[in-house]
Amino acid sequence: MDSAKRTSGKRAVNYSSRTSGIGKGLPLIPYALFTMPYALNKGKNIMKIIIGAPVKGFQLKTVLSQYLADRGHEIIDVGCYETDRFVKYPSIAERVASALREGAAPLAINLCGSGTGAAISINKFSGVLACACESVKTAVLCRVVNDANCLCMGEDIVTESLACEMAEAFIGAAFQDNPNVSPEIREFWKEARDEMIAKGSPAQNREIEML
Repeated sequence: MDSAKRTSGKRAVNYSSRTSGIGKGLPLIPYALFTMPYALNKGKNIMKIIIGAPVKGFQLKTVLSQYLADRGHEIIDVGCYETDRFVKYPSIAERVASALREGAAPLAINLCGSGTGAAISINKFSGVLACACESVKTAVLCRVVNDANCLCMGEDIVTESLACEMAEAFIGAAFQDNPNVSPEIREFWKEARDEMIAKGSPAQNREIEML
């Protein structure tokens, strides 16, 4: 994206022992088995990351950008870049989606106050699978199960330290990266991913809209 800014440059994760049934009549799969690949790959996946936020989310964007850059990632910041004027969050979402569509980076982080508006506004575009997350577990599962390519978080919902841990978990996880899941379920996940990512219209290289 032409106007994006680029920068480049632990904590223990507690996993629940709860289990989840994936489909009727299928065995229960411990959540720890889903998150195990992330635990093994933590800190190893160095890549470009797109990040965006309106004014509500700007502080968290600043913290996350520095945290990820310090760990070797290249940050592509699509805005906003100032906080003295109200910014329409859908314009930021489209800029993030456009950068994903153009191949600027494989993954993105879109922020706002709650994470809800960030997810709703960006999921209208094709090529984007975004999920609003509030825990490390959901950040991992949305990658492993859904192949989400955009993590959405709320500045008023998650702490800065939790947001950094969630971002690291999201980046470290990978679609279908679980040997304990059957081929049938993996194929179902792929079909669901292909169906959902094709929906919507292509994002455009939109200017940041301010009031």
